[in-house]
Amino acid sequence: MRAALFGLGLTLTMTTSALAQAPVIRHQNGTSPDQVLFQIPSTDIRCDGEAVQPTYSDDLRVETTGPSRPNRAAVSLSFSVDDTGRTFDIRVPQAATLGPIPVIIPTDIASQHEQAALAAWRFDGPRRDCTLTIRYAFKPLIEATTGDLLRYFAVTRTRGLIRDAVAARLAGPDANCGGERRGGRAPRVVSYPDYKIGQRPPPGGRSWTVVRWGVDADGRSVDVETLGSSGDTAFDAETRRALSETVVEGGAPLKGCVFNFYRNGENLPAPVMQQTSDDPLQNCPPEVGARFQARATPETYPQAFRDRGIEGWARVRFDLASWGEVGNVGVIDAQPAAAFGDGGIRVVRTSRADSGFDAGIRCVAPVRYVLSHSPGDVASPTSDNAAD
Repeated sequence: MRAALFGLGLTLTMTTSALAQAPVIRHQNGTSPDQVLFQIPSTDIRCDGEAVQPTYSDDLRVETTGPSRPNRAAVSLSFSVDDTGRTFDIRVPQAATLGPIPVIIPTDIASQHEQAALAAWRFDGPRRDCTLTIRYAFKPLIEATTGDLLRYFAVTRTRGLIRDAVAARLAGPDANCGGERRGGRAPRVVSYPDYKIGQRPPPGGRSWTVVRWGVDADGRSVDVETLGSSGDTAFDAETRRALSETVVEGGAPLKGCVFNFYRNGENLPAPVMQQTSDDPLQNCPPEVGARFQARATPETYPQAFRDRGIEGWARVRFDLASWGEVGNVGVIDAQPAAAFGDGGIRVVRTSRADSGFDAGIRCVAPVRYVLSHSPGDVASPTSDNAAD
């Protein structure tokens, strides 16, 4: 008998404003910016023991830590590559065992952001037994390069004192634009870039550009320049054009206004959910499925994947008592990354079921994560108003 499945769907409807602001979070670290250490990532990728390079990748986040935690172990993720070059089976490697003695690999637990980034990368496929290792160099703010600061400003996308300090470094020594958008001047004419210009990232991918400019006494933009970007020169030029045509209220000239635009690929659909194999220990009558009611909320969708428009699924196994209590919840499989399994567990654990005569043993619920909107392209002033 093939394992019984309950048809649970998780579909999230997100508004445009929610999508525009989703990737920006407020940094709650109370450490002074002068004491912060930036964690600059570098990567090493191997498949079957050989070094490989992705055909597409985007920048990893630059995280921060306080002076009392100057070390972070390397982060490792195992993965595979399918025939199309897409990554799947993204997992945090488990501790290896040699006889009775476990061998613990000294790696930090990979965050959702690292899993989501790898899910968007592409390789020549197919490949198996692949590992992404991320190592970190630590730098105080004063030693961070312009490239380090740009990655924090445009990719990490936090708000707070650290971001303000980074923006001030990028603005230059004579800047007077301040942290408020356009120096606090009310706009008279606002021009936005055409996001169809240039090369859009592949599904799930991201690109960015950071622009610096001044404002003359008449409120017109001057000295517009690209400080850095992910490499799309056509889109860089388009963002400079948009800012050059933007006019604000006149007044004292401003210098060192900084802003970043970013662009997302289309939604990346979930891999195909394969048929389940037989489970001889399963005893899950159909009436149990009729009683089970899934409770899915936006919070159960892994945030880093939602921000990138990456869909996924999890196949979750659980028991159901006759009085309706859910227990013994575990993940059978999750694609394209383990983070969807974590979300699937939360969905099933917070679900409910009516009481009945029969209990369910090793029931299986497929939880699908489907987005009804693409993350789209963002030039909204609300996304970065703490730093431009």
